[in-house]
Amino acid sequence: MHRVALACGSEFFGAMLLSGMRESQGTKVSLRTISSQDLRLLVSFAYSGVVRERWPGLLRVAQAALQYQSSSCLDLCQRALAQSLCPALCLALFPMAEAPGLEKVWGKAHRYLLSHLPAVSLCPTFPSLPATCLAELLDSDELHVLEEFEAFLAARRWLAANPETQESEVKDLLRCVRFGRMSTRELRKVRAAGLPPPLSPDLLNQLMVEAEIPGQERWRKPDQALVVIGGDGLRPNMDRRQPSCKVWWARAFRCGMGLVRTVEWCRLPDLPAPGRFRHGAASLTGSELYVCGGQDFYSNSNTLASTLRWSSSQEDWEEMAPLCQARSFFPLVVFDGELYALGGRGNGVALNSVETYNPELNVWRPAPALPVPCFAHAAAILEGRLYVSGGYSGTGQFLDSLMIYDPKLEKPETRLSPMRVARASHVMAALGGRLYVAGGLGDTGDLLSFEVYEPKTDSWTHLAPLPSSHVGAAGAVLQGELLVLGGYSHRTYAISHLVHAYCPGLDRWLCLGTLPKPRAEMPACILTLPSVQHIALVPTQHQNKPAG
Repeated sequence: MHRVALACGSEFFGAMLLSGMRESQGTKVSLRTISSQDLRLLVSFAYSGVVRERWPGLLRVAQAALQYQSSSCLDLCQRALAQSLCPALCLALFPMAEAPGLEKVWGKAHRYLLSHLPAVSLCPTFPSLPATCLAELLDSDELHVLEEFEAFLAARRWLAANPETQESEVKDLLRCVRFGRMSTRELRKVRAAGLPPPLSPDLLNQLMVEAEIPGQERWRKPDQALVVIGGDGLRPNMDRRQPSCKVWWARAFRCGMGLVRTVEWCRLPDLPAPGRFRHGAASLTGSELYVCGGQDFYSNSNTLASTLRWSSSQEDWEEMAPLCQARSFFPLVVFDGELYALGGRGNGVALNSVETYNPELNVWRPAPALPVPCFAHAAAILEGRLYVSGGYSGTGQFLDSLMIYDPKLEKPETRLSPMRVARASHVMAALGGRLYVAGGLGDTGDLLSFEVYEPKTDSWTHLAPLPSSHVGAAGAVLQGELLVLGGYSHRTYAISHLVHAYCPGLDRWLCLGTLPKPRAEMPACILTLPSVQHIALVPTQHQNKPAG
């Protein structure tokens, strides 16, 4: 039985045990290149398809699977490791960066190192990182830090733990820090920190004087396209609000001098006039966009049922089968290969109806209803389950509810632990096996509150609050960060153009820049890059220097 199981689960053992070699005969095979512990893990996986290990063990199993050509085990380990990324794991993966077969997990680990350098530099194993590897991180345009001073701090911590480093190596390392893009405040902090002994202060002064001014900006090109569709905006002369037809995608995020951030936006084909807001948008495959419902003006009678579709193979939007019920203020999600439109508001009345769209048949059909009418709520998919949170009730009360919606069940909802703060017009997204809920509107007005739900314990935890109000904002997950875009302040009714990103590994928000124009009550989607790269129309850049 072991022979059959191992042969099925490993190309190495399959070749050994089924090819007529000596090892294919008899009842015993002597293996001198694998430990009994690793062999036990491979045999267990061959029978069960399961690996029960935390990340240190997963890394060992991945190495054994790589050596003994168990592609299914290696793929499982890589997926699990990618979900377990932390500073210690990423540093442990560095010696295996060139190993063929580990490209998937190493690519994600490398991005983690570039976006979590402040946390990585505090890891006990950070000083063991080779100087050339640290220099490669510091020299990367994609290094993502709040300010350049954090790059200097990382280099300083490494030098303090490696006092035997030759002066030539010290210079090579510190030249990767871009002193020329530091603000005056940052440069004062650098001088105050200095270099650790026995390095001379004159060395730091020399490098700062030699630095190119202005320093080369850092910038990131995501491996996916962040798309923002329509929304509530302002006329060009700012005299009144007007629904937007514009569809934009973010091509790059740039870091200039100090805290200045720039987003490079490009346009996709406009929505049909007069535009729409409070609508839903989603992509089934990552190569096309579906937009449905919403409003094209500000009265309840302007609620829409139409569905639009765009893909990279067409120049303009095409009209598809309309919704069964005109609706706005609702989430649109992809679940089991179909689109789900959940609740919302139709002609001023809260809805509990749900409908689902089959792309092959181009038809909307009713699905089991929500337990109560609600609108301005949020939905997200986490590990194959559809979660719905908050919103307004049919009587206009703020809801704190969280539930799982399963259309296959007779009773489709499962109530979970409620949010700590009742809210509507908020953002919810799944990231790293958890649900994050940000912003919106509550009984006290604008909410900066930000909380995370842990499915394993059915509990909520408060996290670092939003830097500014984002009511009716768009939300998306891009390269391991939660992005909150635009929205408005209910207190001032001012529309926002800010783009904030939350990094779970650092528990902090960064301002990445601004939208092309202030926008609210619009969705955001993630598409694959090939779908949009050849339609990079009207590139533009927008800057923002965040306060505080």
